[in-house]
Amino acid sequence: MDGTDDAYEVEPDFAVPTGDYVDEWLEDHHMRPAELARRTGVSPKHISKVLGGAAVTADFAARLELVTGVPADRWLALESTYRAEVARLGLQERFAHRTDILDLFQPSVTYLRKRGAITVDRRKPGQLMLQLMAFFRVADPDALLQPRNHLVPAFHRSGAFQVNDASVYTWLQAAELQRQNQPPAPAYDRPALEKSLPRLRILSRELVDDPTAFIRVLAGVGVQVILQPEVPGCRAYGATYWRDGTPVIVLSARGKKDGIIWFTLFHELGHVLLHPNHEFVEQSDGEEAIDAREAAANSFAEETLIPRSCRSELPGLRSKKDVIEFAQEIGVSPGVVLQHLRHHQYPHWPPRNGADLFVTVTIAEDESA
Repeated sequence: MDGTDDAYEVEPDFAVPTGDYVDEWLEDHHMRPAELARRTGVSPKHISKVLGGAAVTADFAARLELVTGVPADRWLALESTYRAEVARLGLQERFAHRTDILDLFQPSVTYLRKRGAITVDRRKPGQLMLQLMAFFRVADPDALLQPRNHLVPAFHRSGAFQVNDASVYTWLQAAELQRQNQPPAPAYDRPALEKSLPRLRILSRELVDDPTAFIRVLAGVGVQVILQPEVPGCRAYGATYWRDGTPVIVLSARGKKDGIIWFTLFHELGHVLLHPNHEFVEQSDGEEAIDAREAAANSFAEETLIPRSCRSELPGLRSKKDVIEFAQEIGVSPGVVLQHLRHHQYPHWPPRNGADLFVTVTIAEDESA
């Protein structure tokens, strides 16, 4: 369930002028340039220029068709390809010096090369820059540094480590490209989503037997879920954004434990229900606004997974058996309960205690295709 199917084809480091193909035809047909000049009705100097790389015009292509039997549109296609390649190579040379961008996006480049979205490394910096720009659908290197050119919703992410914004941009762009390759989602149905929440809670107990059941349930109510392996330096657990009225939730499986995965999913569902049709941009909304929204999404996730009416029993959970029985009683996985106990630092539940109650979750490279 990964997502960058836009694999980049290996590109040559040279451009072949149309004149080379004309010269090849002359050689194959044992014809001298002077004879071609006579047959096409142009000067020998014109033929010499074409063989030297001058442009093949529509008029000359039509003349070549009459002499060679090769359609004029084929000669013009070769000319168009050559000019495009010349322009591409010019851009490569122009952008090869942007080591500042390549340094910033280095974790992303490694990630994208493993997935086939980029085919070269820093030994070909110009070509690498063009492939990186193509992945992000921009034509100016500086556009890669501008947040407004990227998906930048609010993230539920670790605050304990420094985040590489370029890695976040890459993670979200890969998810969006994957979304675009999926069949269109049905119209978003908010009442149906609200009704599906109890079913989604129960599915936390069925993750091993049917790991994608929750994705199908949410797809049925018009919520797209994209599983996108984390980009090094991204450190994002999940994200939410909207496209054409459809809420999109991206999950990275960071942490690799089912408790945090389910909390993240319901946190993002909180954003969908509490903050509809809004993309969160931390830099422009301000910390207070983001903190308030994040707190609301956290409260939604906690209350949905472990309602307050059940929490009076939590201090009495002292063994793994207690956690398993409590989880079964309220209809969630033991990992969901253990995540809550650890997060709120309940006694008897330090980080290493009860770890085998979690289900390990990973997103394999071939799962997201």
